[in-house]
Amino acid sequence: MMAIVVVFLLPSAALAGTDTHSTADATVTIGAGTTDNDKQSITANNVILENNGVIDFTGSSAVVANSRTGVTVNNNSGASITASANYAIKAQSGTNFTINNSGTVEVDANYAIDVNQSISSTINNNAGGIISGVKWAINAKHADTTSLTLANSGKIFTTGVNTTVQFTNATGTTLTNNSGGEIYRDTTASGAQPTIRIGGSSTLTNSGQIRDDSGVGRAIQVYGNNTTITNNSGGLISGEIRADSGVTGLNLINSGTLKSLSPTDNAVRLQGGDSTVTLKEDSILVGYINLEDGTSDNTIQVEQGYGRTYFYETTGTGTYTVQDLSGNAIVKGSAGSVGQGAQESIDERLGLRTYNLRSALKRYSAFPKDLIEDELYVEPFSYYSERGSNSSILSYENYGYGLNLIYPLKSKEFDLILTIEKSKLELQGDHDITNTNFLAGFNAREFLSLGAWKTSGFFVAGYGLHDGKRRILTNTTSSGELDVTSDYTSYEVITGINANYIYSSGINTWNTEIGLTSGYSLTPDYDESRYFTWEARQLWQGSIHVGESLTSKVSDNLTVTVGGELEHRTLLRGREQTYAINGTTVSTRHGQFWQNSVAGKLGANYSINNNVVAYVNLDSRFSTLARGTYGATVGLKLNF
Repeated sequence: MMAIVVVFLLPSAALAGTDTHSTADATVTIGAGTTDNDKQSITANNVILENNGVIDFTGSSAVVANSRTGVTVNNNSGASITASANYAIKAQSGTNFTINNSGTVEVDANYAIDVNQSISSTINNNAGGIISGVKWAINAKHADTTSLTLANSGKIFTTGVNTTVQFTNATGTTLTNNSGGEIYRDTTASGAQPTIRIGGSSTLTNSGQIRDDSGVGRAIQVYGNNTTITNNSGGLISGEIRADSGVTGLNLINSGTLKSLSPTDNAVRLQGGDSTVTLKEDSILVGYINLEDGTSDNTIQVEQGYGRTYFYETTGTGTYTVQDLSGNAIVKGSAGSVGQGAQESIDERLGLRTYNLRSALKRYSAFPKDLIEDELYVEPFSYYSERGSNSSILSYENYGYGLNLIYPLKSKEFDLILTIEKSKLELQGDHDITNTNFLAGFNAREFLSLGAWKTSGFFVAGYGLHDGKRRILTNTTSSGELDVTSDYTSYEVITGINANYIYSSGINTWNTEIGLTSGYSLTPDYDESRYFTWEARQLWQGSIHVGESLTSKVSDNLTVTVGGELEHRTLLRGREQTYAINGTTVSTRHGQFWQNSVAGKLGANYSINNNVVAYVNLDSRFSTLARGTYGATVGLKLNF
């Protein structure tokens, strides 16, 4: 008799076994389109496993290379390494182990990658690469783990209980999450665990996203001393960053966005001392900075740029200091600073109004005497000025327009003056103020003669209505920003006296002028809509100027004037201002309180008939503070 046995091996059902790679310096390749259900066991040093297919192992440790040196696993794009239990890749207690992943590394339980107790291991998760597990996508928590490098440009996440990246007691770790990289706990994750645990003497640099999407709201927990976390511009860390109890020397630098679950949750929680939180320019912080009870020697540094207004609320009773690295005055009691525009801005704009009024009166006085009486002088005007910044003053742009109206009193050398002005001040630090100003008074023409010199003077007083809006940086809103508004009134007095020497020769008339002016401004105390309160501010300024102009009668109808002026102005009183941030009062003397300026003008008057004279004037003015002021007036002198 003869028996025949037939064995059918179905392609879809491979028997799991172990492929052992025991030749040092060998390269093992799994081709594209190949599915290998065997465990890949690497027992020699310097082996390269090149995976272009599928390694799908039922059980734990799909790839294992414990206690080896120089092993490299390349899981290329489209390839996958998976295990139905723990450890897709297990490389414990090795040296210089490298994983380059552009495909998928995944487990149905714990530890997609485990390099615990290794030395100088490197994990590169490239763009498009996925590393995931139910618990602990990457594990290297043991204190014997040193000099580990993780660079991520893909996705690393967990879907169940526990931490995504666990480097709890490892030291000397370098973790870099590049732009486009994501490290997160999924919405399905549970348990009060952070996304990343990192140990001492380590660096974490984020340009992508580190998130806890589970609703727990814990992104990073630091377990060792002297670790640096840098969140670059464009980087997002969503969830609390916590320095564990007793941890010192944490250096947290934020140039991107740090965001807690809500503004009333902790964005940063320091449970130890001697740590520094630095908030760089244009960075966003949402949520409290919690300095826990009993902690000390912590520092909050703000470097948001000179003139930038911010308010960062702190909680806890730990002791700390605050520093503004941009030169702003910073107030403790939380951490706040307000870009003030400072007294030098009020002083300068008052000086500009004084100059504009003085120039208008010069133009008015240049008209022939027989046309002055019983005429209304109407002068529309506009101007633009800008100022640069330095370590003590804010830059700004200032736009304005308005009307000068001058009416002579009949048979007297006095004129009534009314000036209406609308302007907008755009201060450095995202702070805009819209102003409406009214000045009324009189002009006394040639009320005193000193030989060939004729003396004139003016006096005006008025008030201004101001609507301010500043966008501040704050951790008390979900966006990290807040528009704060203000509505206040100011009062001004301007007076001046000048002596003129006029010399005529033929068609030319020379006018030499020396003058003194004085200005006063009072801004009563007021509150902004949030956080900031201002005590009454007042200032007195004085100036001296000398000018020369030449007027040429080109024809019976047309005259042309060119001129220049030098002025020195100084703030006589009122250099200090007092304000409060969230109830904490501070006084400052920021600003530059004197100015030298040079001005030039070009104008033309044209007599249309005996009742109407039209004119146009161009002005420019440069000073030690302002980069430039440019003005234009187009006016009509009407005889009714």
